[in-house]
Amino acid sequence: MPRRENPYAGMVEGLTDARFGEPSSVVAARRCREQVGFGTFDGAAEAWKPDPRCPWCHHGHNHRDSSTPSGRQRWLCAECGRTHTALTGTVFEESKKDFPTWAHFVRLMCHNAQIDLAAEVCGVSHQTAFEWRHGVMATLGAYQERMALRDRCWIDEMYVEDSALRNTPGYRPMRGLSRNQICISVAIDVHKRPVAVVCGHGKPSGKRVGDALEAHVAEGTTFLHDKERAHNPLIRAVRGTSIAYKADTRDPDYLEGMKMVDSLCAWIRRFIEGYVGMKQEKLQEYLNWYVYLFRVKRADERWPKTARVLRHLMLTDARYRSSRKR
Repeated sequence: MPRRENPYAGMVEGLTDARFGEPSSVVAARRCREQVGFGTFDGAAEAWKPDPRCPWCHHGHNHRDSSTPSGRQRWLCAECGRTHTALTGTVFEESKKDFPTWAHFVRLMCHNAQIDLAAEVCGVSHQTAFEWRHGVMATLGAYQERMALRDRCWIDEMYVEDSALRNTPGYRPMRGLSRNQICISVAIDVHKRPVAVVCGHGKPSGKRVGDALEAHVAEGTTFLHDKERAHNPLIRAVRGTSIAYKADTRDPDYLEGMKMVDSLCAWIRRFIEGYVGMKQEKLQEYLNWYVYLFRVKRADERWPKTARVLRHLMLTDARYRSSRKR
């Protein structure tokens, strides 16, 4: 069967370089609208943020007040008298790129794409991609702070090498769970809610484990763990119940009992290792992003993850301090 000729081929070929971007942007907006429900910032704002509160004084009832030069609706705060748009105070506020570009970037972030790849695919510089990534992470970082584990909870620790120490004077490689290793306290409950918190260097104390996890665990929770003594203060603090297994990889009961948290640790390690060149001081931001994605991806069939992330970014007042020199 002969292949059908594309009726738009001649029209596209005849476009000048200056006008080629016009149909491309329309196609991108149409594709974005089919994937996440909206093709423009204005369309998304109308649905997700129809009456934006004032980002300056947080007053909830404002009045429409003309438009910006680009045509975006401007709002006047009845309390403080300042004007704003639906994007004021969000990571989108100063962006010069359109909504489909941001949707594409968020989709790549959800698949843990490297910055170089995201920058090339989205047509932005490496520095811009870096700023966007950390802007998204900074905005969504508070999600894990509100995470509360309850009923039945597995806890354990995992360790990653602190590569930043290699460049310090007097660095000496050490074996085992040394102070060269960053400790991450990991927990997950029976409802598949995870928590991952950086817990200092080396083998943790009971205080460090408590500081990392106590705020995330409900009172009366049952803990499944590996008889690590540093867990006991946390269990007592929340009036929890302990089910302990002796850490022995040859014991099938231990492997079965700790399978939930061991699997989570393995996935977190794989996630971290995928970000080549990550600064260790940013580790908690990446862990926050992993926890957010873990929950979002579980509900992907009911609410596509890209649309959910974009909505969260638009509804959250959070500016990211750029690393660029002003």
